[in-house]
Amino acid sequence: MAKGVSTRKQLLKEPDQFITFSGKLIAFGRSHFKVLSITAGCLLALLVIAATVYQVSERNEKKASEQIERVLAQYAAALRESNPKRAHEQVKSEMNQMLGTHGSKKALHLIRVLYADISYRAGDSDTAIAMYSRALDDFKNEPALKNTLWSGLGYAHVQKEEYPPAIGYFEMIAAGSEKTLRSDALFNLAWLYEATGEMEKSRDLYRQLQAEFPNMIYNELVREKISG
Repeated sequence: MAKGVSTRKQLLKEPDQFITFSGKLIAFGRSHFKVLSITAGCLLALLVIAATVYQVSERNEKKASEQIERVLAQYAAALRESNPKRAHEQVKSEMNQMLGTHGSKKALHLIRVLYADISYRAGDSDTAIAMYSRALDDFKNEPALKNTLWSGLGYAHVQKEEYPPAIGYFEMIAAGSEKTLRSDALFNLAWLYEATGEMEKSRDLYRQLQAEFPNMIYNELVREKISG
């Protein structure tokens, strides 16, 4: 088991901290799924990261939980009333303040991932890339998170039309043994190679995608790409 990954036995030893912090975050994510759902995978990251945050001290844990929950609620409300760019503007100042002053390292790591996805949705690719890159170092001992963070970086570079680095991140997902977001990475690679004129590579990836994931939701589009 990788360093930093919590066992069921460890979680049972400290249930209050785990339930009050990560449980509230997961519940918030579920109740606001339609509002917060992001292509880059914010909620997936949230669920995995929350499983590590129980180690925060009780005092810092409560403060972190309240602050993050308040900012997420503010962001969700702003999304309902406006759009991702305006919602980002409404929480950006508080997010930056939390990044600069928060006393809980675990909560700080979570804030970076949330801020990355919120920035991505708003079209602030540079901030998203900076936050995802820091998060890769924050969670270097959490291998299950790498694909999610690489995916976020890939999408942010696509948003800037920087295709070579985007291809690099999606290729790392496709080449690894971890299955999280693998089909998504293969699909994006096929599209990116098509966009950059490497048609044979693109068709090969569409064939690989169809062979590995025959029941994927975009199967019809993949068949069209292969036959075309």
